[in-house]
Amino acid sequence: MHTPPPTANKSSWQGRIALTGILGLAAVLRLWHLDQNGYGRQYYAAGVRSMMESLRCFFFNAFDPGAFVSLDKPPVALWFQVASAKVLGFSAFSVMIPQVLQGLVAVILIYKLVARRFGETAALLAALCLALTPVSIAVDRSNNTDSCLIIVLLLATWALIRATEAASARLLILAMALLGIGFNVKMAAALVIVPTFILVYLIGTTSLSVRQRLSHIAQSVVVLVVVSLSWVTIFDLTPPTERPYAGSTKNNSMLELALMHNGLNRFIHRSSDHVSSDSTPERNEGDSTLAATPASESETGQQSTPKPKKALWDKEPTGAFRLLTPFHAAQMGWWLPFAIAGMALVGLARQRTFRFTGTQLDLVVWGGWALTYAVIFSFAGGVFHTYYLSVLAPPLAALSGIGCAALWSRYRDGSWRNSLPAALVVAAGWQLYIEQGYVQWSFDDWHTALFALSITGLSLAAIGLFVLPRRRIGGHLPVALAGMGLTAALLMPTAWALSTVLVRPNVAAPAANIAALNDFGHVSSGIAESRERGRSRVRRLVGFLKTNRTNERFLVAVPNAFQAAPLIMVTGQPVMAMGGYLGRDPILTPDALERLVANGDIRFVMLGGFSLGPANTLSERNLADWIVAHGKPVYPAWWRDLADSSAASADSGRKTGIPSVLYDLRPGPDGTQYIRSARTN
Repeated sequence: MHTPPPTANKSSWQGRIALTGILGLAAVLRLWHLDQNGYGRQYYAAGVRSMMESLRCFFFNAFDPGAFVSLDKPPVALWFQVASAKVLGFSAFSVMIPQVLQGLVAVILIYKLVARRFGETAALLAALCLALTPVSIAVDRSNNTDSCLIIVLLLATWALIRATEAASARLLILAMALLGIGFNVKMAAALVIVPTFILVYLIGTTSLSVRQRLSHIAQSVVVLVVVSLSWVTIFDLTPPTERPYAGSTKNNSMLELALMHNGLNRFIHRSSDHVSSDSTPERNEGDSTLAATPASESETGQQSTPKPKKALWDKEPTGAFRLLTPFHAAQMGWWLPFAIAGMALVGLARQRTFRFTGTQLDLVVWGGWALTYAVIFSFAGGVFHTYYLSVLAPPLAALSGIGCAALWSRYRDGSWRNSLPAALVVAAGWQLYIEQGYVQWSFDDWHTALFALSITGLSLAAIGLFVLPRRRIGGHLPVALAGMGLTAALLMPTAWALSTVLVRPNVAAPAANIAALNDFGHVSSGIAESRERGRSRVRRLVGFLKTNRTNERFLVAVPNAFQAAPLIMVTGQPVMAMGGYLGRDPILTPDALERLVANGDIRFVMLGGFSLGPANTLSERNLADWIVAHGKPVYPAWWRDLADSSAASADSGRKTGIPSVLYDLRPGPDGTQYIRSARTN
């Protein structure tokens, strides 16, 4: 067994004040200008609004209040958002605040987990690193599910460490059960860390026989499988008529979603995975039902930084060095030299026995977490978003804090005196590598000046610590120099983090990019104008639909979830996404649609408009042909502004090749296509 030092959990009043300051900084970066992100990803926000309507929608993770199709993720993370919306009312703030709080809890957990083995200094530095990691801030300011996944992984890590210390099967089972809950947050993404957990328990519980260790692991794996598949099994065993269609599947199976769409398809490259990959469908609060209207990217005329990347999918080629590209490293790897130093100085320390010490086992946990996810992300050839890298932030922050503290300790005791100056020099070179594509050394803009200040601070700290006489090591000057080096190391990651705070990112796939700061102050008016234009479209269409709706179950049917989401968010009414998320799901057939119309469930259907998928998806199943043959086009002036029609049609044509058309499938016997015009709405 490996027990922590008796003083490991004690913190000084200075430490508590420092942690409070770090949490305050983390909160400011996650809350400041949060309203500019609106509801975040409207697809998930619409699901939250839908799940508020009934327990059936809540449990089965329905995208729409009519429980026609489910979201393409498990429900646990979204349940937190639903609970928040129930308490605070459905709003952008109530949808976003759970992720902000989860980000703050992650900072606290990192502090606690590192402090128990490596002391207060390492823990504070780890918490500071996580608080400032750019991709963590970007994700915590969104309504994606990664913030919740990180909390579950940290809690599971705590249970594993305690299980290893106590050689406890129960605690190991708890750790695996938590990973099972993580599966119900983001499916297979939570299971990448399982091999690390098994390895740590095997090598860390040498007080048990091999048979006992294997027995404990086998029991915990059984629990992992049971907890992981519990919700999926209930979903699939429920008759299809009593639950939503499993979104993003071909065979209406949630297990298929876990194995394929959220599993193998993340590794297998298919040309259809990256359709319209440069689109930014949810950067505005506008109505994607009529057309995509992404906010304009203003040209600043500055030549020192390239245009910010705001693509929906990450298109960097796969390979062993994928995550070492400057753009990816800037998301979460600023302090990588310190993390590597920590692994070397602490992990390779001399010991009298061949058993792993408690500190070494913790390093295996953090290092294994980082390595397994890094390998998966490096070779994931399918759908990959940059914000996935947020799951690497906690272990890298922990290792960086441990490394910084170890370097300082070795410097003060003189055992590895030159290691700290060397690490600062390497850190300066690493930052130079990350920024080399963004700075052209013109020295006439803030970015170049800030970067020069960072490199200068790191270099001067390294030189000062290196030449300082040995007799002066215990004084205040080394502390000041180390503080200067630490401050310099934090400047550029903080600037990158601010790029997601001061400038609205692609809220569907948030990522940091310092080049976006060149747009600060230039795009605000364009975003506001785009939002209002979108709201106007939604109000006009909703007004018409509500005015002319009788007893139909669905307010309207549209091709995909992008078009349905804004309508659901505004009305809370059932809106049918006929093809699910991308419009590809084989949910409806012409015969099924005809029955729905005959039963009075649907009257109005929209064709065309924005889509990330091929424009002819519905036509391939003859749905569009049936709608055109049996419906009457509604005069556009009755449901949208004519002044906006040409622009909307042009933009939708660019994305799908088909302008938006609203059809009435149940016109009056005299050919009347509407009951009353909605001109006054």
